[in-house]
Amino acid sequence: MLSAFSDALIRNNLVTYTTEEADDDGQFKFYFMALAASIDAWNYYVPVTSVDGAVIKNKYLGTLISACTVDGNSQIVPLVFDVVDSENDLSWAWFFEILRPFLGNIMKW
Repeated sequence: MLSAFSDALIRNNLVTYTTEEADDDGQFKFYFMALAASIDAWNYYVPVTSVDGAVIKNKYLGTLISACTVDGNSQIVPLVFDVVDSENDLSWAWFFEILRPFLGNIMKW
């Protein structure tokens, strides 16, 4: 289901970036997503990023980690989203391992 979602995102928004990881049994562990609009507008944002996590409490348990920034109009703008199986050191490390080079690749200043 997640792969189909990623494929649809990329097919309709060519600049959208996604990556995912599963454990040895093929069970979902991590999913990272940056939407095309956030990527395209990155150079107009204030170069400060806030990161937070929120527990997902429905039939699909996990944690949503997001990174947000502020635009030139002082509005909060979501930059990237990450869904992980649980909030722990491994999931946070994976998020930042993906986020850091991702931000480095889209910065043009």
